[in-house]
Amino acid sequence: MLNRLLRASPYVVVQLAAIYLYQVAGRIEFPAAPGRIGPDFWPKSILVLLGLVCVYEIIKNLLIGETFTAAGLLEKLMKDSGANEAEEKLRSYPLLLAGGIVLTIIYVATIDKLGFFLATIGYLALFMVIGRYRRWGVIAIASVLGALGLMFIFMKVVYVSLPLGVEPFSAVSLWLLATMGVH
Repeated sequence: MLNRLLRASPYVVVQLAAIYLYQVAGRIEFPAAPGRIGPDFWPKSILVLLGLVCVYEIIKNLLIGETFTAAGLLEKLMKDSGANEAEEKLRSYPLLLAGGIVLTIIYVATIDKLGFFLATIGYLALFMVIGRYRRWGVIAIASVLGALGLMFIFMKVVYVSLPLGVEPFSAVSLWLLATMGVH
């Protein structure tokens, strides 16, 4: 039990620091702009995420007591379900990796012409196809919803200007921005 407490102790310290810093971030004074997030939003968000990771690590170390990474929980579950770890480590897909790299280069090269939304739909869909996923309905829905979600987060929450594209593609971007209420 002492070993488990020692492994969890750094996460307890970081969790306490995150709680303290969250309170400090709550004291950031700024003139409130209606409809906009304040400068305290991002520090608080990061501290909440840090706190969640610490809670996960504390629980993992105290209750489970085994040493593994955050992804290790999935590996442990896979191992328990009978998956052969040695076989999985031997698999290598250099052509799929090369395809993903080429696709990313094409995405970067075409985003200014197609606009963020349309280029991202294509990128997400083709990335899933390159990754050998073949449920076409899921690919279509995930690509459209993923692109919409990213566009909303970047433009409405983070206030990042994204490429609209050139005509006729910019018409889609402008329509979406008007629909989302982005000015």
